[in-house]
Amino acid sequence: MGRLVELRPEGLRSVGDLSAIFSAIGQLRRAAPGPAIFCVDWRLLRVLSPDVAELLANSMREGNTHTLRSAALMGQRAMLGLQLDRVIRESNHPSRRIFRDPAAMLAWLGEVTTPEEQARATDFIASIELPGSEPPLSRLPARARPGS
Repeated sequence: MGRLVELRPEGLRSVGDLSAIFSAIGQLRRAAPGPAIFCVDWRLLRVLSPDVAELLANSMREGNTHTLRSAALMGQRAMLGLQLDRVIRESNHPSRRIFRDPAAMLAWLGEVTTPEEQARATDFIASIELPGSEPPLSRLPARARPGS
């Protein structure tokens, strides 16, 4: 597993959904050789309920000491973007950021990842194609990919 944790939550409709995700994250963190590096793809999410957003911020804050860096990729949903901006801000961790550009996100993660972790993060982000979205990274010209 290493330090890199890839997450792509598709539905966080309830506190139970989020609690299950953070339970799994806890197991991964305990197995990691040091603080985790999170590569999170939020592009499939819809607006969060207030209780889910609050638990998300609290859970992130509780995990701060186990987090080296956390990068989240957002889609174009304005309301969700506002919610997640607030959640990230309230997590009080200087190395948590939201990105709308996959290449910029991967470049930022690349500052702290090994080549193997970077390859995994790139493959993870490129592994889905969203309707009406930019082409996956694997179809970008090599000069446009991080590390090229």
